[in-house]
Amino acid sequence: MPTLSIFIIVMAYIVCILIICLAIIMPSVQYKRSLYYKATHKPYSEIRYNKGTRGEYHMYLWAKFMENDGARFLFNCYLPKDNDETTEIDMIMIHTSGIYVFESKNYSGWIFGNEYDKEWTQTLPGRKGVSKEHFLNPIMQNKNHIDCLEKCISENIPIYSMVVFSDKCDFKQVKVLS
Repeated sequence: MPTLSIFIIVMAYIVCILIICLAIIMPSVQYKRSLYYKATHKPYSEIRYNKGTRGEYHMYLWAKFMENDGARFLFNCYLPKDNDETTEIDMIMIHTSGIYVFESKNYSGWIFGNEYDKEWTQTLPGRKGVSKEHFLNPIMQNKNHIDCLEKCISENIPIYSMVVFSDKCDFKQVKVLS
């Protein structure tokens, strides 16, 4: 009888270790099979530990069902600006209905902003009180992306702005009228 209970305990440990290994390995395997990985070659560790990259990957996972409707995706596209600099578009979706330009904001906390403000504010509670971080207005940022993209395209193709925030944030005072 004691041998049977030791065997059961050992088997339970083995099953637990296998479940933990699968929980760690499977997301990495799924990621390496994704179009996002094939296009960017970013290591899985960057998805896990870089919140911006993780937000871009999750945005692709959200939109990838459009591949069934013929959509194609481009990631981290650098386009020339007028001042010999470049601007980076997080994701472009090319579809029969037009071109969709995505800007990903994987933020948490409270978000404050107005479509005409140059900067928006992210407010985060912390041990030492509330911290405020300012970031470029994502609507203006994506408008700039679209302006640069339109200069590169000679065709009259509809281009749509898509600003995507994480579900970990709350819009407290965000005003967008257009």
